[in-house]
Amino acid sequence: MKKRPLGIPFSHYLYRSQSSMKPAVWFTTSIAALVLLTGCGDKTTNTTTDNSAQSSSAVSSVALNITRITPEDAKKTAATIESQVELKLADGITGELWASEKLMGDTVAIHVDDKGRIWAGITQRSNNSEFDIRGYADWEHPSVAFRNIEDRRAFLKAELAPEKSAQNKRIPDRNKDGSHDWRDLTVMKESVIRLEDTSGSGKADFAQTVVEGFNTEVTDVIGGMYYSDLLDELFVNIAPDFWKLKDTNGDGQMDEKKSLAHGFAVHIGFSGHGMSGATMGPDGKMYYSMGDVGTVVTDATGKTWDYQDQGVIVRSEPDGSNFEVFAHGLRNIYEFSFDKYGNFISVDNDGDHVGEYERVVHLIEGSDTGWRINWQLGKYKDPKNNSYKPWMDENYYTPRFKDQAAHILPPVAPYYAGPTGMTYNPGTAFNDKWKDHFFVVEFVGSAARAGINAFTLKPKGASFELDKDENIFRGVLATGLDFGPDGAMYMSDWIEGWGLKQKGRVWKLDTPDTAGNAIRKETQTLLAEDLRQRSAEDLVTLLSHVDMRVRQKAQFILVEKNARALLENQAQSATDEFARIHAIWGLGQLLRKDASVDAVLIALLKDANSEMRAQAAKVLGDANHAPATESLLPLLSDENPRAQLYAAQALGRIGDKTAIAPIVAMLAANKDEDVYLRQAGAIALARIGDDAALGELATHSSEAVRIAAVVALKQMASPTLAAFLNDKSEYVVTNAARAISDDTLVTDALPALAAYLDKPTFTNEQLLRRVINANVYAKSETNTTADNAERLIRFASQQKMAGVLRAEAIHALASWGETSAYDRVTGAYRGAVKHPESEAIAALSANYNNLLADSDAEVREATVHAIAGLNIRAAKNNLVTQLSKDPAPEARIAALHTLKKFSVDNIGDLVFVAMKDKDQSVRMAALAMVPELDLPVQQVVEMHSLLLKNGTTGEQQAALLSLVNVEAPEAVAVFKDQMTQLIAGKIAPEVQLELITAVEKIKAPELTELLTTYQNSKDKTNPLDMFRESLYGGDAEKGMNIFRYSNTAQCVRCHMVGTRGANVGPNLTTIAKTLSREQLLQALVDPGARVAPGFGPVSGMPPMGMLLKADEIRDVVAYLSTLTEEVQEGH
Repeated sequence: MKKRPLGIPFSHYLYRSQSSMKPAVWFTTSIAALVLLTGCGDKTTNTTTDNSAQSSSAVSSVALNITRITPEDAKKTAATIESQVELKLADGITGELWASEKLMGDTVAIHVDDKGRIWAGITQRSNNSEFDIRGYADWEHPSVAFRNIEDRRAFLKAELAPEKSAQNKRIPDRNKDGSHDWRDLTVMKESVIRLEDTSGSGKADFAQTVVEGFNTEVTDVIGGMYYSDLLDELFVNIAPDFWKLKDTNGDGQMDEKKSLAHGFAVHIGFSGHGMSGATMGPDGKMYYSMGDVGTVVTDATGKTWDYQDQGVIVRSEPDGSNFEVFAHGLRNIYEFSFDKYGNFISVDNDGDHVGEYERVVHLIEGSDTGWRINWQLGKYKDPKNNSYKPWMDENYYTPRFKDQAAHILPPVAPYYAGPTGMTYNPGTAFNDKWKDHFFVVEFVGSAARAGINAFTLKPKGASFELDKDENIFRGVLATGLDFGPDGAMYMSDWIEGWGLKQKGRVWKLDTPDTAGNAIRKETQTLLAEDLRQRSAEDLVTLLSHVDMRVRQKAQFILVEKNARALLENQAQSATDEFARIHAIWGLGQLLRKDASVDAVLIALLKDANSEMRAQAAKVLGDANHAPATESLLPLLSDENPRAQLYAAQALGRIGDKTAIAPIVAMLAANKDEDVYLRQAGAIALARIGDDAALGELATHSSEAVRIAAVVALKQMASPTLAAFLNDKSEYVVTNAARAISDDTLVTDALPALAAYLDKPTFTNEQLLRRVINANVYAKSETNTTADNAERLIRFASQQKMAGVLRAEAIHALASWGETSAYDRVTGAYRGAVKHPESEAIAALSANYNNLLADSDAEVREATVHAIAGLNIRAAKNNLVTQLSKDPAPEARIAALHTLKKFSVDNIGDLVFVAMKDKDQSVRMAALAMVPELDLPVQQVVEMHSLLLKNGTTGEQQAALLSLVNVEAPEAVAVFKDQMTQLIAGKIAPEVQLELITAVEKIKAPELTELLTTYQNSKDKTNPLDMFRESLYGGDAEKGMNIFRYSNTAQCVRCHMVGTRGANVGPNLTTIAKTLSREQLLQALVDPGARVAPGFGPVSGMPPMGMLLKADEIRDVVAYLSTLTEEVQEGH
């Protein structure tokens, strides 16, 4: 295979807005069923044995499905594939194929066990039996309202009921019962296979399906698996459950299956945002991730963990007990790693917003990194709401900066596109150059552009900053990633694109200079060995092994053997740092079961080594060990910020109120400089939960203390937050508003927040938007909803305030009778609130005269919309004046629409006035109303005909779409003439799409015949010809908005224009210099026809005809056609 050196600097990617998707996100509606492990060629044999063991309700029993190929066939196949794939590898790294599609299907993730066997998660359901909300836009609002899995199930059964089969043809009839319904979602199955090299040839030659099933109507896509050699158990995460499976009879099949947790993937959101990343942490607990489509889990104790609007990291004991959410506020973490000190590191996916980027994150227990699903779904399609988005408008996604929202744990650094698989060098993998490196897959839908990036971190306070960073590999569209016991890296290969292909691969990367050296052979032997057969004294020596996997295995077996004394001795006296750390972790495991195992750990809180102090505090906290309280307190002023952080976390988990004052002192000394100490302190104060003590902090002299108190009270949803609205610090007041308003509405504090609008000390947009929003929801005996309406109108009348905020106050009044179901700031689903509409009418009626004359155009337009929304017909004369005299076209259009809504007697005359307006947008708005007016048909048709002859392109387009609403022979005659001219080639290309669109809607035989004649003139094998009407006549500004912001097309996810977007696909900054309109259209509707050099043999981009309407494609063509010059901030 070919190899080329790499040298792409991180700065090349720094401000990209990248893919957040796991594999297979494009919504196809018919994908052939994946046939797993059926063998290939005459050298493949299959062995099938009946297995009658019963499974749980969500996992079916399967026959022993074993596939074998000969070593010769495996090598020959690998050589063929390697010759076709161009690998680009960093110096000193080589790559080879380890397993081919002869053994496996579409692979989402892999895990390499201690024996070097690879466990692979195989999907058939990805966008096949689960959904991507972008392909089901009409489901968005119902989905956001789901509160649990049963809501999702009930919705699917109702929406896809058998009696609705005719309207659900987009759901393939997979069970072949003649009906397109929810039962077709239960056919396709997920599976886990085990791959082995049984011959020692260096290539996989054996595969067995160890479990298959996971196919209810609410089952998601398999996300990850972890096989524990010590427990001999397989853990699989596939929403809505986290599963534990076991082979009890030695046949290779998992016949014992148990759900350890249920309630993941509440909503229908972006595909690939389900469960992922199962692994066992250094504390012996199972950790796994869940994306932002929601977690609502009730644990064994009856506690409900409700995180339905955000991604989470979950942990529990291997038997499912001690379930807890470790961290939240994530979008879509795929995999994660623990470093040699037990730090949790990952890379979270971005939200595909312009200017946003993926983020390296260091998560601590209890942290909130700020993402909510409502940053992307819900209110942005609600006409009663607005487009404000805190994630972007308040820069939640960026590394820390002054005045950033205080409740979030910001990322360490920006990172690259589409992070999926991730692993950490355990100590003996690769050569010394790559020690302490994290490795992250860059999944971007194109093998040529995909790869693996590696980075290191260096300490910064209680956390880290990005240190080294480089790309090590390109050329394979990897998904999962793991190091094998041999020290080589193994990665699963999605091969190309986003959809299912019914095949997968595994590649192996290594550094030849260290492959097979003594220490790696030793590691491989120790990992494969049954170390239980060794004495505890012998195992202790392995706690200092260079490979953390060996150390951890020894640790776990020592815990299993209850070797307390040996672990205590190592924790106190070992000369090797990592022997001490693993001994501490082992004692922590014992402590969770036996509270008497605490003496040494408590003593270690005074150890001379600050890392030992930190690690001891961490495990004491994880065990909620109250007797350690007094000994933990001094660590709050430790010289090592990590020791302070873990001491604060431990004291919070223990919950003793005596820790409040020392935690406050730590926060004051920190001066809000180390955000990790602020977060740890705030989390601890919230867990201790002394509301009165936190309220007293409102008068503390330290702003750092007061802001931490606000964050703590936010987590408690405490009304005490109201006291902080009087703070002298704008930062404290703004965050108090966030705390009251943003997630759980703190009902008893809302009146105080609403009243802040009367005399605002600070007037920044972040604060006042929340104050305005509070007036929508606040209500008390002394603060009525009528008071709120009057307050909003008083604020809107203050010309010294920003126009955008005054307009927002008016918009909030416009739907007073029944509000948007979504919060006006965060977009959180709250359900519609109903107020007496008369309150808003009274407030606006007394003020609309002045507001319509205001100097701010946004205020005037908002006032007109509110008059319409509240049906204030008394203002119609004002609106007539507005229509003729308002300098803002938007306000004139709003006035015209409102007058039409009011059915004023002279609406026809007013429309004629508007049709003579100097602004085309006003004229076109008026034209659209003409068919609905009570005018003679002949007059209406003549008016349209005149525009078709003499109007601008925009007016001709509008006239065609307007005339279709005139149901009369005269209108049909006009269209017949237009179609005849079209067939003769005499219609301007800019209006052809509108003509075709209009005629398709008219049921007239003569028009149908002409349309058929025209369509038959096209070459149906040529996508470009089929979309010929999209070449000209588009709106470049609309096209720019589609390119930048469309959640369906997601153009910026792959393409760069100026500094906006990503380098996954070709840079389009000056694309119009290179490609003609025809070539641009072809690139959109037939992307595989011409692939840019360096982007692989096939395009990873889906045909836009599947995702966008013809007029939207035309708008994008119009926009791309303007890209001829270099721009600094996007075009």
